[in-house]
Amino acid sequence: KSLLLLPTTTTTTTANIPSSSDQITELQCCLQSFHNPNNDNDYDDDTITIQKQIEFIQSLSKWNEELESQFTTSSSSSSLDEKNEEQIKQIGIELYSTFLWLLQSSSHDNLFSGRRNEQTSIVTFTSLPVEKNKYGDVSSYQEIVTQRKEDMEQLAMYLASILSQSSSSSSSPKEVEETTTMQLISELLRTMTNFIRWIMSSKSNSAASKSLTAFLTKGTICLSLTLLELSASSAETELNQQVARNASVLLFRTTHSKPNPLLQYFWITKNGYKLIAKLLLLSDISTPLLFSVVRHVHHVVASFPKRVGLDLLNDGLRDQQLLLQREEEEKSHEQQQQVVADATTVLIATLAWCIKSSPAFPGKDRINDRRSDIALEILRILFALGGDNASSANNNNRTNNPHFDLMTQMGILLADILHLPNANVATYEVKVASVSLLMDTPINYGYYLLANDCIRTILDVLELQVSSVVLERDVSGTKSSSFGGYSKVSGSKDDAAALTPILIVLIKYGTANPEILRQMKERIFPKEECDELYQKAIDDLPLSSSSSVSSSSIQRGGGGGAKNMSPIDNPSKRTLRYKVIKLMTWSESNIKRLSAELMWILCNSDPTEFILRTGFGNAVHMLGMRGFVNIPEGNSSGGVGVATTAEEMLQQ
Repeated sequence: KSLLLLPTTTTTTTANIPSSSDQITELQCCLQSFHNPNNDNDYDDDTITIQKQIEFIQSLSKWNEELESQFTTSSSSSSLDEKNEEQIKQIGIELYSTFLWLLQSSSHDNLFSGRRNEQTSIVTFTSLPVEKNKYGDVSSYQEIVTQRKEDMEQLAMYLASILSQSSSSSSSPKEVEETTTMQLISELLRTMTNFIRWIMSSKSNSAASKSLTAFLTKGTICLSLTLLELSASSAETELNQQVARNASVLLFRTTHSKPNPLLQYFWITKNGYKLIAKLLLLSDISTPLLFSVVRHVHHVVASFPKRVGLDLLNDGLRDQQLLLQREEEEKSHEQQQQVVADATTVLIATLAWCIKSSPAFPGKDRINDRRSDIALEILRILFALGGDNASSANNNNRTNNPHFDLMTQMGILLADILHLPNANVATYEVKVASVSLLMDTPINYGYYLLANDCIRTILDVLELQVSSVVLERDVSGTKSSSFGGYSKVSGSKDDAAALTPILIVLIKYGTANPEILRQMKERIFPKEECDELYQKAIDDLPLSSSSSVSSSSIQRGGGGGAKNMSPIDNPSKRTLRYKVIKLMTWSESNIKRLSAELMWILCNSDPTEFILRTGFGNAVHMLGMRGFVNIPEGNSSGGVGVATTAEEMLQQ
């Protein structure tokens, strides 16, 4: 119903993405054609017909689709020519002014007809230190666009105040007019969000800072919060959910830049934490809106020190749940047992719903079904909180650990995630994120992983991750993953982020559990490879050293031990062992150390087997750290304060 007025227009394409200058010109033409269809000098504000609004919506939608396609497919940030700074700044002002003008000229009472409860409203505004008439008489777009930045901010706050005080009209709403206006509000919110994201991703910092002065204000925060609450409370239509989602994303983009005092204004001053808590508990919220809400939580967790932001969210969740329980008691006339869930509990419950709800995860429509994105975001939040929850996770005593049941639920959920198929990129990303959480699980959790055949699935992830980093690089030094996309050059931080967690997890559980180590060896050292290796070892090693050697006998590769510089059986490039060996000489130090240590424990800490399987050239660094080879101090990549083992890295 919400799209009834809009015929099917363009289809998203990844080809022929327009240049930055083309996008600037196109957006400027959209705005000018809406306000000045006759190309004369006077703005024609009085004849904004429904048809003109529909055409404007279609033009903005086309511009947004092209830019969003660029966000998805581009391998680098866009570049804006600094000579166009003034033009870009003016377009930003015109875009924001159009949004303010539309809200100023709309019938607020009918847009969100009466679905707002003033007594339970979260977003409130005090009287502004200016006379209402200063802005109440502003009805012309031309008046708005010529105002100073400070006046535009005050006008935005004034409009937010008017919107928050709107009530249901007794007259029947003009459905066609108001639906079209709501569609235009939604599309303008989307356009402003993409404009901010586009400028922020530009390589020209000066252009970015000057072009967004109209958007990055407290007025934008107030308007976004108000529209988010009003439209989210009107969940009866898809259009209201869409407006809420776009308002939430605009709020996220406005507060996302660093350093940004607007985040504190949103979360603390304007009680944003209360609204986010309320939205997290809604049962009829759309997945695109829920994904945006969860992103706010992630941003706050990462931005506020010492859990300040999270503690406020916990307070908001407690108050909202108690309010809902009181409402339920009034309806049922029965006293309810007070059970209050904190943010972590709510997030884990939401994660479980994403994985186990119908249709089967992750769904076929990733645009409208955002469960995979929600799950990925929640796993990243839990990982960010891992340092604070590590002590609870490692406390296996149900009596002393109030979070024992929660950690048990999370442990079961992680095993379920690890058994998801790898064929879908969305599912695979969720699996990789779940592996990172295993770094904070207790050692005894390894028995649960074994009992549920999870070591095999973790090794599947290892092979895909290692293959993605080692084998799929092109000649330019970049790589395309198994599921598309790109990464940076060999040894980059992207490689470390991809491989470090899973290497630490395998070292952690392989060292502690002999059965896990056995399964790892069977996967990385298949029996047919072992037979070939041992036969060649017998032929290559002196008779007295074919079974075992003392540590002193292979100093600098000498003595009676193994002397092969490369793996003695020359494993195929298709094998997992070859790929892990390749990482042992990687330029990124953490990957080099962890991959070497993984091979070391798989070789039972036996230096001869280690050299036979990996080659002395690849093994020398680990042998030096273990004291079997004397490495000159100047050639060591260790150094003071640098972790040299998985245990030390995990502690750091």
